[in-house]
Amino acid sequence: MREKIKMIKKKDIYDRVVHELSIYVNDLEAKAENNLLDDNVFSEDFIKDLLNACLGWNLINLNTETNRFPGIDLGDKERGIGIQVTSTKTSKKVLDSLDKIVSNNVDKDYNEIYFFILGRKQNSYSVDFAQYDTLNCSESNIWDVSDIIAWCAHYDSVHMDQVWNVIKRDILIENEKSGIPIEIKKGILELKNAVHKVFATSNQLLQTHYAPGEYIEEVNKSLGELDKMLPYLDEITYFACKEVLENGLELGKALQTQNKWGWNIEAKCYYIMYKILVEKNLQEASELIANDIPGLQNGMDIVIDGNSLFDRLIKLKIDEDILYKQFSVMKFQRVIEESILRKSKKCKIVFSKDNIYYNKDLICRIEAEGIPVIVLESRLQCIEFVCQQIRRTFELVLVSTSDDLVSKVSLEKDNYYLYTVSFENDLPKQSSPIFFSRGDITSMGLNHCFNYNECKTINIKNITEAIYKDMLSNANDCISHQLRVDWSGDVYLSTITGAEEIDGIKFRWESWNPGNGYAGPRAASDHEYVKQSVASLKKCWEDGVRGYCDFYAIL
Repeated sequence: MREKIKMIKKKDIYDRVVHELSIYVNDLEAKAENNLLDDNVFSEDFIKDLLNACLGWNLINLNTETNRFPGIDLGDKERGIGIQVTSTKTSKKVLDSLDKIVSNNVDKDYNEIYFFILGRKQNSYSVDFAQYDTLNCSESNIWDVSDIIAWCAHYDSVHMDQVWNVIKRDILIENEKSGIPIEIKKGILELKNAVHKVFATSNQLLQTHYAPGEYIEEVNKSLGELDKMLPYLDEITYFACKEVLENGLELGKALQTQNKWGWNIEAKCYYIMYKILVEKNLQEASELIANDIPGLQNGMDIVIDGNSLFDRLIKLKIDEDILYKQFSVMKFQRVIEESILRKSKKCKIVFSKDNIYYNKDLICRIEAEGIPVIVLESRLQCIEFVCQQIRRTFELVLVSTSDDLVSKVSLEKDNYYLYTVSFENDLPKQSSPIFFSRGDITSMGLNHCFNYNECKTINIKNITEAIYKDMLSNANDCISHQLRVDWSGDVYLSTITGAEEIDGIKFRWESWNPGNGYAGPRAASDHEYVKQSVASLKKCWEDGVRGYCDFYAIL
């Protein structure tokens, strides 16, 4: 119970952080468009406090001194970190700042350079960072508020609280000067929460036969547009939208109640009225929960075609030896639930002995997880077994893309509701009509399907491609990593990244952010990447490289 309370508190704080930072960005961009961005000093101090809370740095505002450091606004001298805070997001701005830093010898005190964009950064930058060889700077060092939000998603409740305290102190107090009554702000937050509840309901409806998918997609799209405008609603518009969302009133009635209406909001709400009926949506949701549709609360059974599953995973370029050692069917079951937004009761996996992916050690490991494994002599027996499981129930999750099984199941598709999952949209088009609904497991979701052992520390004299492959495969790509080598030659993958805790470290590579594909089972299965990495690692050691280095530049 205590852990559950912590999770609720963490989610509540995270939602507030996202809400306030989104308003902050929108406000900055609106001011910039109208040449009203006159609060850069406030922004510098706010970003300073925010980054210190997020990253544990000790940044100070260098502009409060005699401005001896052209090109940067914030600095942590002990770590050698300098940060430019700017509302100009162009490549030219980045280049000009780097030129100033080098020409004024700022790099002697601050050689690790970051840029924080007030607003939204560009998708990419045309900057040759390699020419600034005295600086540690790359395109990944260009941040905006979206990066802060992404980091916060991985913080524990204590760390999140620290970030929230900075926002409360700096943003919310500043907002009090705007003259907007606090009651209206609270009301807007309530409206935002109401919209998110409708989102959740819509997704739930999408997984049932009570509403067509097209209808729910319109719900999500329309409410998504409204959600973007919530920070700017005036009091009268807010109450009108509140009535539409909470009471399901038709827009005409809401307009009769309120005399004043902004044109943009009006257009969005007309769109809602003609494309969806909020009242119908909420009513169906309440009926759905009240009637307890079979499987909704009690959960559905999951049947996994083991031969098809491992064939699909290998097509995603994951080596068999890694799959057999690390893939967890129990964790896969949880990921399936998240993908289709439904609970499961039981999960079983079936193999046939006449298939190349039949492996006794793998089966023993799956059984050790508590997952029933059915092993049959032939593929035909597997197909018949699955069909029997389907005939015994009203709803079932079938994980398979095999033509032989799917074509057999399709003959009786009108008698039950079948769900399935795809890996990065790998479901064949001809099989789509067979399944009532499907969820898609992304590369990040796939990372959660593996067991990870603690990454080993290996001396560089003993490092081989096989050892490095094992290190990579046991590094979960859902979290940040950095390859580090200490002065004794010990090589390891650290979850402490950047310039944090680098005492005793001879050199380190660029940090690997979550989801960038540099770690995990798929990265370890890229044999050329492993080979190049080991060669780069040894060359760094032989050449006496120190500090930060980009290993791609070594070869």
